[in-house]
Amino acid sequence: MDKKRDSGDILEHMLLEEVKTDDIDYIEPPEEWNPESHQKEPFVPPVLIREKEAPEAEVKEFTLLAHHRSFWRIQARGQYTVRAIVIRSGVHISLAHESVRNCMEEAMLFDALLRNELCENRSRLSEMLGYSRARITQILNLLKLPEEMRRKLLLTDEISEFQLRPIVRVSSVKDQKEMFEHLVRGKLTGRQMALFADGKENGEKEEGSVLPDLEDLMSEEEDRMQEPVERAGREPPGRGVVRHSHVRPLLRIITLWRGNWREEAARNRLDSVDMAFLDGVAKLRNGLYREATRILEDLVEDHPDYAPAWFFIGKCENLTGDLEAAESALRTALELVPDEPDYLVELAIVLEKMKRDTEAAAFYRKASSLRRSSFGEGDFAR
Repeated sequence: MDKKRDSGDILEHMLLEEVKTDDIDYIEPPEEWNPESHQKEPFVPPVLIREKEAPEAEVKEFTLLAHHRSFWRIQARGQYTVRAIVIRSGVHISLAHESVRNCMEEAMLFDALLRNELCENRSRLSEMLGYSRARITQILNLLKLPEEMRRKLLLTDEISEFQLRPIVRVSSVKDQKEMFEHLVRGKLTGRQMALFADGKENGEKEEGSVLPDLEDLMSEEEDRMQEPVERAGREPPGRGVVRHSHVRPLLRIITLWRGNWREEAARNRLDSVDMAFLDGVAKLRNGLYREATRILEDLVEDHPDYAPAWFFIGKCENLTGDLEAAESALRTALELVPDEPDYLVELAIVLEKMKRDTEAAAFYRKASSLRRSSFGEGDFAR
């Protein structure tokens, strides 16, 4: 979750409504929820949305979107009404969003806004909230997690979308649950989760193989950041990841043919996905950063494993000064292709601008090591 204003400050600017609890559709708490364990938490008014199609015979008028623990406590006490933030129109969206601290609740909020047409599409939602459209998509992807897992995420605000991203990419529900258990027990970072996912994938290639120990994986991450090692030949995790052996020739088309690149691309019979990628890169190189971002975000919305598109989204966001969006996009690219020097350098530049010099230095060192080990392959970003 991104940093937001204190909930108390937000609520001072929003009128609360009294709503009957029987009129609210909500997710039941997971079995392990204990009302006593959250008694010390400050009560934050639940966020509700009035459903567009309600009321009907079996449809509740309101849906609970955020601050589930507050609502569950009210339910446990047997109260008949609750004072809540009710989203009825676009004017309520920003203030309601700023009160949300839980990544799963943020995803539920975005989904409800789109479902009820309070935002006509993801582009409009990104404009309203100051997020990139790629970021909106990453958050909405959390709704792909199994229902049991989504309910458990409502119990804590300490787990971020970035930590969950490797789990979303896994297709096996069994593997997702195992990874989630490690995340909850180990308080792992997003990078540690990616390492664990990679170890899971490699460990199950042979029947009866044993997963790397969690402490080993965490130690491996520390080693990689302190003393980068050569791993350029390793295949990245995930399916359908676009490799640079395919993308570099595409970029040469723009470099060599410039204004006539479309004709050359047509002669090479490039498909619509690669054409869209080149169009975005061409816009970037002509200084049309917003247009480039829009094109590339359209691409990753349908093809989330197209790593170079995430990289160039990061470059665009860096050039326009949105460093948090740039970091998010570049880290996504690195999840897909961990050992691409250009991705590492661009992220290091962003981190340096954010005054995170220690992190930046580690990425610079790793990029330098990889480039020495693969000297002569050429520079991807050119």
